[in-house]
Amino acid sequence: MEINITDEEWEELSPENFETAALLRAVDAVDDLRNDLNDGEDGRPPQLRTDLLKLHQLAMAVINQGSRSQVADLFEFAVDLEDQVLGMMTALEQVQETLSQLTALYPESLSYADLDDAD
Repeated sequence: MEINITDEEWEELSPENFETAALLRAVDAVDDLRNDLNDGEDGRPPQLRTDLLKLHQLAMAVINQGSRSQVADLFEFAVDLEDQVLGMMTALEQVQETLSQLTALYPESLSYADLDDAD
Protein backbone atom coordinates (compact mmCIF):
# COMPACT_ATOMS: atom_id res chain seq x y z
CA MET A 1 0.00 0.00 0.00
CA GLU A 2 1.43 3.34 -1.03
CA ILE A 3 0.89 6.26 1.31
CA ASN A 4 1.11 9.79 -0.02
CA ILE A 5 1.86 12.93 1.87
CA THR A 6 1.00 16.45 0.88
CA ASP A 7 3.39 18.68 -1.06
CA GLU A 8 3.62 20.97 1.96
CA GLU A 9 4.60 18.03 4.18
CA TRP A 10 7.13 16.91 1.58
CA GLU A 11 8.72 20.36 1.66
CA GLU A 12 9.21 19.99 5.42
CA LEU A 13 11.34 16.90 4.82
CA SER A 14 14.37 18.86 3.70
CA PRO A 15 18.01 19.17 4.78
CA GLU A 16 17.18 22.59 6.20
CA ASN A 17 14.77 20.97 8.67
CA PHE A 18 16.72 17.80 9.48
CA GLU A 19 20.38 16.97 9.01
CA THR A 20 20.60 13.24 8.39
CA ALA A 21 24.20 13.21 9.67
CA ALA A 22 22.67 13.77 13.12
CA LEU A 23 21.53 10.14 12.99
CA LEU A 24 25.14 9.04 12.50
CA ARG A 25 26.14 11.11 15.52
CA ALA A 26 23.38 9.34 17.45
CA VAL A 27 24.89 6.01 16.38
CA ASP A 28 28.26 7.22 17.71
CA ALA A 29 26.57 8.13 21.00
CA VAL A 30 25.09 4.65 21.23
CA ASP A 31 28.52 3.17 20.53
CA ASP A 32 29.88 5.20 23.44
CA LEU A 33 27.14 3.75 25.63
CA ARG A 34 27.95 0.24 24.44
CA ASN A 35 31.54 0.76 25.54
CA ASP A 36 30.33 1.80 28.98
CA LEU A 37 27.57 -0.78 29.41
CA ASN A 38 28.68 -3.74 27.32
CA ASP A 39 29.14 -7.03 29.10
CA GLY A 40 32.76 -7.72 29.92
CA GLU A 41 34.84 -10.54 28.55
CA ASP A 42 33.51 -14.03 29.17
CA GLY A 43 30.01 -12.68 29.83
CA ARG A 44 30.98 -10.69 32.92
CA PRO A 45 28.50 -7.95 33.85
CA PRO A 46 29.03 -4.36 32.70
CA GLN A 47 31.73 -2.48 34.58
CA LEU A 48 29.21 0.10 35.79
CA ARG A 49 27.33 -2.63 37.66
CA THR A 50 30.53 -3.88 39.24
CA ASP A 51 31.53 -0.34 40.18
CA LEU A 52 28.14 0.37 41.77
CA LEU A 53 28.49 -2.74 43.90
CA LYS A 54 31.96 -1.59 44.94
CA LEU A 55 30.52 1.82 45.81
CA HIS A 56 27.87 0.07 47.88
CA GLN A 57 30.58 -1.76 49.83
CA LEU A 58 32.38 1.50 50.50
CA ALA A 59 29.13 3.17 51.58
CA MET A 60 28.35 0.27 53.91
CA ALA A 61 31.80 0.57 55.47
CA VAL A 62 31.54 4.33 55.93
CA ILE A 63 27.88 4.85 56.74
CA ASN A 64 26.88 1.63 58.47
CA GLN A 65 30.18 0.64 60.05
CA GLY A 66 31.64 4.08 60.74
CA SER A 67 34.90 3.61 58.82
CA ARG A 68 36.22 7.17 58.67
CA SER A 69 39.36 6.02 56.88
CA GLN A 70 37.33 5.20 53.75
CA VAL A 71 35.35 8.44 53.48
CA ALA A 72 37.69 9.98 50.89
CA ASP A 73 37.66 6.79 48.80
CA LEU A 74 33.86 6.66 48.94
CA PHE A 75 33.36 10.17 47.65
CA GLU A 76 36.17 10.07 45.09
CA PHE A 77 34.68 6.90 43.61
CA ALA A 78 31.13 8.32 43.76
CA VAL A 79 32.21 11.44 41.87
CA ASP A 80 33.97 9.33 39.23
CA LEU A 81 30.85 7.22 38.71
CA GLU A 82 28.64 10.28 38.62
CA ASP A 83 30.83 11.74 35.85
CA GLN A 84 30.58 8.48 33.93
CA VAL A 85 26.79 8.35 34.25
CA LEU A 86 26.47 12.02 33.25
CA GLY A 87 28.43 11.19 30.10
CA MET A 88 26.00 8.37 29.36
CA MET A 89 23.03 10.67 29.93
CA THR A 90 24.53 13.23 27.57
CA ALA A 91 24.86 10.54 24.91
CA LEU A 92 21.25 9.44 25.43
CA GLU A 93 20.05 13.05 25.33
CA GLN A 94 21.80 13.46 21.98
CA VAL A 95 20.00 10.38 20.65
CA GLN A 96 16.65 11.59 22.03
CA GLU A 97 17.15 15.10 20.61
CA THR A 98 17.92 13.71 17.17
CA LEU A 99 14.86 11.45 17.21
CA SER A 100 12.67 14.33 18.42
CA GLN A 101 13.90 16.54 15.58
CA LEU A 102 12.97 13.86 13.08
CA THR A 103 9.62 12.90 14.59
CA ALA A 104 8.66 16.59 14.78
CA LEU A 105 8.55 16.43 10.98
CA TYR A 106 6.01 13.56 11.05
CA PRO A 107 3.60 14.30 8.20
CA GLU A 108 0.06 14.73 9.47
CA SER A 109 -1.31 12.94 6.43
CA LEU A 110 0.39 9.74 7.59
CA SER A 111 -1.93 9.85 10.58
CA TYR A 112 -4.87 9.90 8.20
CA ALA A 113 -3.47 6.78 6.52
CA ASP A 114 -3.57 5.04 9.92
CA LEU A 115 -7.25 5.92 10.18
CA ASP A 116 -7.89 4.55 6.67
CA ASP A 117 -6.20 1.27 7.68
CA ALA A 118 -8.59 0.93 10.63
CA ASP A 119 -11.58 0.82 8.29
